[in-house]
Parts: sequence; structure tokens; C-alpha cells
Amino acid sequence: MLMSWTTQAVATMAPFARRTNKMLKYLIFVYLLMQVNTSPGNVTNREANDDMELLMVYFVNRHGERAPDDVELSLSDQQEELKSLTHVEGPEGLTNVGKRRAYQIGKFIRQRYGSEGSKILSKVYLKDEILVRSTDKDRTKMTALVAMSAAYPPEPVQQWDESLGKIWQPVPYYSVPLNEDYLRYFSNCDRFVELMRNAKDESIRQEFAPYLDVMQLLSRRTGQNFVENPLLLQALFDLFRSSLALGLNIPEWAKPFLESLSEGARLAYKLYFRNNEMKKIAGGVLLNKFTEQALIAASGKEIKPRLHVFSSHDFNLGAFMEVSRVRSNHGIPEYGAAFALELYRSKVTGELSVLPMYLPQAGDSTPQVLQINGCDTNPCGLTKFMELTKDFLLPEQEYYRICNIKTEL
Repeated sequence: MLMSWTTQAVATMAPFARRTNKMLKYLIFVYLLMQVNTSPGNVTNREANDDMELLMVYFVNRHGERAPDDVELSLSDQQEELKSLTHVEGPEGLTNVGKRRAYQIGKFIRQRYGSEGSKILSKVYLKDEILVRSTDKDRTKMTALVAMSAAYPPEPVQQWDESLGKIWQPVPYYSVPLNEDYLRYFSNCDRFVELMRNAKDESIRQEFAPYLDVMQLLSRRTGQNFVENPLLLQALFDLFRSSLALGLNIPEWAKPFLESLSEGARLAYKLYFRNNEMKKIAGGVLLNKFTEQALIAASGKEIKPRLHVFSSHDFNLGAFMEVSRVRSNHGIPEYGAAFALELYRSKVTGELSVLPMYLPQAGDSTPQVLQINGCDTNPCGLTKFMELTKDFLLPEQEYYRICNIKTEL
């Protein structure tokens, strides 16, 4: 995976040939900036045996590569260069590389769940088979649109035009306002904001203590207070990754601190899930929806839709993984990463089971089967899975109450 990422980075930098020799020297730093996914579990394209019938999937993906956002730009001493290179996309906009990544997400969905895989999706788009939700951000909406164009190349019956209609089938998605979306828990939930404030204060005295000198230096260099807000470590991490991909050099002053920054960014990402209450707020609604649908299947009723796709962010993948109690030492999910809970039924016994699947980066990796902590079998029996995860269940209306959100949803 590291080699595929670096190869892509070099290819992306082709228009900047005059910098190529210098950039090659910095590829070693890409390793320090990468959080390589080394999740335990077998890597295979056929994880379930012939006895297992796939009933339902909750699939959460991170959007494709994007331009730096305003917070990241505020940390850069190359702001004008970055703005010039991304003037078409604008801050945090999906880049052309990101669109290609989104297309790979859709290809994976077709290959794993469509006619080339488990066949829970038809070749033609049928609205009762799939539900696509995106956060109300341009980069996740565009990712959903491009991904679905790859998931559903139009069959003749749905070809609506002699040119574009032969290669593109429109597939709808839905979103809700950011201030009411449980996928945006970190910004709209008053209780989570309070918990994050406490987590920051505690972490500065604990896990970030070894990095205080570096954080103070970064504060002086950028004008931003890293000690007060350690989440800026992840923002700076993402800034340098974006800069490399866009053909810009890492600043000379930052090179001695890249290893510390890489570890600090990982710790900053983990702050979203520092305790069980934060995990429950962050991922409990998704878990609850999956569990409710699984119980419908257990009662013998048909599930519709069978595939739920959430075009979202790195902290949504992490939250869903945490409440699912998967055993994983993954770092910050890559652009185009995905995590899914797949519900299976044994054709012989009728028993239901849950298989956690992680895709490190669509187009550049194969899916990994993860193990659920506390479960001795894989897939894990549904009853056992529910017992292990029951403390993280959070009904959507309860989320609104806890988070002090007034909504008609």
C-alpha cells in the first residue's frame, strides 16, 4: 500500500518536473506521514464460504482526496501556492485524484456486492436495493455521485441518451443539514463538544506530554496554539500530505519533527473515541440502525434496502469501527477507505452472523476481514455481536436529546 501511494504521489507531481529530484528525497517522509493499516485478519476476496448468504451491509466510506481546508491553509507558509494549485476546487474541494478515488469506491461496491460479487445489487439501479446518504459537504456528495456512477454502469434498459446516457446512470443520495446530522457529531452535539474539551485537557497532561516541546515549536512556527488544541496536529498532518500530492515540498523547518507529528496526528484522531461515552455518541446511531435491521432479518422478514452506503469522513469510519468493537490498530483512514458490517445467514442452519470488513484504500488495496473483540468466531454470531456491542447502541431520537438538537427529522 505504501508503494502504491508513493507511486501515485510521484505521478501526480509530473507537471512539476523541476521539483521531481527534490521530491524524490522526501518520499521517505511519506512513510512517516502514512498511517499504514496493519489490521489483523485474513486478506482475501472471498471471506464467506458458500454456505453463507449475504443479507445486508452497512458500508461507510471516506471521501476521495481533497484540497486543504481553511484550518489547514492557516497553518501553511505556502498558502498562495496551495490556493493557486487548487483554485478550481477551492478549500476542501474534491480534486481530480479524489474523483478517481471515488470511482474506485464504486467499482469495489459493484465487484463485492453487485453481479460480480454477492449479487445483493442488481445490474440495473433499483431504488429498493440501495440507500445512499452523504454528509452535507461538497466533497462527500461528489464522492457519492462518482462512486454510484461506477457502481451502476447503465444497462440498455436504463440508457437514457445516445452519448452520456450510455455511460452514466444517475443514482440519488440524500443528506440532512449539518447541524442535525448524527454523522457530524463532533460539531453539532453539545455533549460531545464538552467531552472533547475535557479530552483535550486530560490528553495534554497524559498522552501528549512527550510531545509538548514539539507542539510549542509548531505553535511558534504557525501562529496557532497546538497545546490548547492538539487536534491541530492532525490538521498539519493532512496539510503536508496534501502538499506532497500537489507537488509542493515539505518546509525545511518541519522535516526534523515529521515522526513526532505523525504519531501526534494519530493520537489527535484517537481523541474522538477517547472514552465509551464519546464512542457511543460518535457511532452509536449507525450501530443501532444496523442492529435494528439485523433483528428484522432474524424475524424472517425481508430487508429493504440491503445496502446502506454512507459517504462521509475519517472520523465516521473510526467511530463505526470503535462501537463495532473490531480488533484493529489502524491509523487515520486513507482517502477512499471503507469499513462495513456485513450480515450473513447460514443456508444450512439459518443462523445469522456479522462480518466486519475494512478496505484500506479503494483501488490500491484488498479488503481485510477484522476480528471482533470478545468473539471467538469469524463471522461473529449475531447474538454474540449484539451482546458485545449493546452498551454502544444509541437510537437516533436519543442522540438528538443528548446533543440538545431540535429537529423534525
